[in-house]
Amino acid sequence: MVSLLFLIAKEKGPWFLTLSFYAILRSIPDKLGGVLAMFGAIVVLFLIPFINQSEVRSSAFRPLYRKAFWLLVADFLILGWIGQKVVETPYIEIGQIATVFYFFFFLVILPGLGVLESAMMKSSEK
Repeated sequence: MVSLLFLIAKEKGPWFLTLSFYAILRSIPDKLGGVLAMFGAIVVLFLIPFINQSEVRSSAFRPLYRKAFWLLVADFLILGWIGQKVVETPYIEIGQIATVFYFFFFLVILPGLGVLESAMMKSSEK
């Protein structure tokens, strides 16, 4: 029985990892806009080294970033949950809010935290 479960899991692949991007695709009513947002969600992950303005790269020494990271994890889980739901009125709005927060995190919060934490480090050195 266990080997059958592994065979099924191997055949299907990790489909649950793509649910959040599928939710981003569905959250925008325009088809082209949804496709662009989905690819933009993937591209923004590749841009993290350039977006992050913090002098410290380890999150062990960045307490504000550690808290913000768990907000991103929660958002990713919400997007994954929305990606497997039917397209109905409460799920559409939740997906749109979670999509906005996803891009807001990478394009506003991440660079802002880097600048804020760098300024805090420089002021504590004086």
